[in-house]
Amino acid sequence: MKIAVTGGTGFVGSHVVELLLERGDEVNCLVLPGEGRLWLEGAKASFFEGSVTDRDGLAPFLQGCEAIVHIAGLTRAKTEDDFMAVNAKGAVNLVEAALALPGGPRHIVCMSSLAATGPCPEGICLDEDLELRPLTPYGRSKAALEDALRAYEGRMACTFIRAPGVYGPRDRDFLHYFRLVQLHLRVVIGRRNVMSLLYVKTLARAIVSCVLNPAAYGQAFFIADEGEYDWDDFSQMVETSLGKRALRIKVPEWIVAIVAGFSELAKPFMRRPPLLDRHKLLEMRQERWVVSTAKAERLIGFKPQMSTREALAETGAWYEERGWI
Repeated sequence: MKIAVTGGTGFVGSHVVELLLERGDEVNCLVLPGEGRLWLEGAKASFFEGSVTDRDGLAPFLQGCEAIVHIAGLTRAKTEDDFMAVNAKGAVNLVEAALALPGGPRHIVCMSSLAATGPCPEGICLDEDLELRPLTPYGRSKAALEDALRAYEGRMACTFIRAPGVYGPRDRDFLHYFRLVQLHLRVVIGRRNVMSLLYVKTLARAIVSCVLNPAAYGQAFFIADEGEYDWDDFSQMVETSLGKRALRIKVPEWIVAIVAGFSELAKPFMRRPPLLDRHKLLEMRQERWVVSTAKAERLIGFKPQMSTREALAETGAWYEERGWI
């Protein structure tokens, strides 16, 4: 099969492309002009410069492909319009460009997010039948992606992967926690939050299992590691993975709120949007972000092949090998 992949050179996408190539698929990767091959340097994939925001330029990238894996998107942006232009309208551009091609791809697997659904009440796990109630511009852009693509039912089969926080080799966001533990610090912020987590290689296998799989057509799936964790649990597992003992430091929420406030003021002048802003603070204030993977287990045979503890150990070893910590 020939598969078109957006975001294929990035953190999640590069793991997906490697799996597709391992199973013998041909892969077309869409890369931003001047971006280069990043994690796919030397990979036997075809590379096309372009952007999902430019519908007219997508035809060469999609030509001859049987399916699309759409991973490209913004996780940080300065405005909600920026999120919408890339995350929602970009997905529509891909579908429209594919439908305009005779014999073009008729299945798209899209990265959505747990943020599109919003948090869950105490004592329950989110499932795919619940109404989408996003809290943030990012979450609203992913919900808009799903709503927009469902309008193509009958012409394009769509699959949505709703992922919680994704960690693993090549990631730089969760890297901050590993670096703190490396400095013998276990930082716990504000109130207790309970969450699902997702190892990038587990996510990549789930995405690949959906490609041209009729059981995935028209479906949304939560994909996650087994279990639920708070930041104390997570940091403790990182300590174990690095063989470190760390001092537990609890940071009051008001301090985080001040930092988020300064980030908001500086955001218009920053080259890259900050990791912490008022929207991220709002998510952090929610007590429960836990999902059920029962539907994915039932329809596509999803099952994590590695525990979170084992996956964090593999991640820590990769960071150390690369000299990131």
